[in-house]
Amino acid sequence: MAKRSIYLHEIIDIVGQGQYAYMEHLWQDPVQQMPEMHKLQGTFYICSMGGGRWPQVINIWDIGTRGWDGWASNVDRLNLKRRKAFYGDWWDKAAKWRTSGFDRLLAGVPGSPTTEQIKERGIRGTLFMHELLTVRPGSQFDFLAAVAEERVPMMRAHGHEPTGLYEVTNNQHEVVMVWATSVPARVQFHKDRDTTRGLSDEGVADQRIVDWERRSAEFVTGGDTHIMTPLPNTVYGPPDWEEAALTDWIRPSGDQP
Repeated sequence: MAKRSIYLHEIIDIVGQGQYAYMEHLWQDPVQQMPEMHKLQGTFYICSMGGGRWPQVINIWDIGTRGWDGWASNVDRLNLKRRKAFYGDWWDKAAKWRTSGFDRLLAGVPGSPTTEQIKERGIRGTLFMHELLTVRPGSQFDFLAAVAEERVPMMRAHGHEPTGLYEVTNNQHEVVMVWATSVPARVQFHKDRDTTRGLSDEGVADQRIVDWERRSAEFVTGGDTHIMTPLPNTVYGPPDWEEAALTDWIRPSGDQP
């Protein structure tokens, strides 16, 4: 059996509009040049139109192919060795754009693609859905197994591809799920859900949406769903920022509505 895929999940509190500079600064983190240490899979900022605290950035680091042994190497360099070797300049600069954060250690479950599989399959998104959910203690694996079997095919049909189905290993009651999607696909999903529930006629009814919500309620006790904007040129990010100008939304002076 292959070694388990381990990931570091960070929620970073950002100073002002520092999310762009901070996310780009991650490419300069010395760990990116260290063989067999963790590497950046993705970095995102929370989109303010999707719910959630802002300004915040979410980072996902792939611990590497050595599984728990790779995690041990990362802990070792940041434990008693850190004061001597790691690494004032990068941290001092990062402190201009961030204030604090919260880490979770994640591990993939069957059905969760590895970083290499994401690359091989060409999975990319221009918008990402991030779910940090609380489940009944001890039910993380059962819930994620149900996600892989029942929810993934339904979400895939609605333009949402899973990039991570994760157990949070430092507690017994949280899971993280990340989905690559787009603004049009996310909008259509909302319309389809409303139509399925008889709340509008904008979408296409899909009973699987409601069936999953009922199934999920057997496990989930709380949590949050956010939409996130990816940094370009990460493993599954777009190639670049999209062109835009304020005049795209503001009428020229003198124009009537």
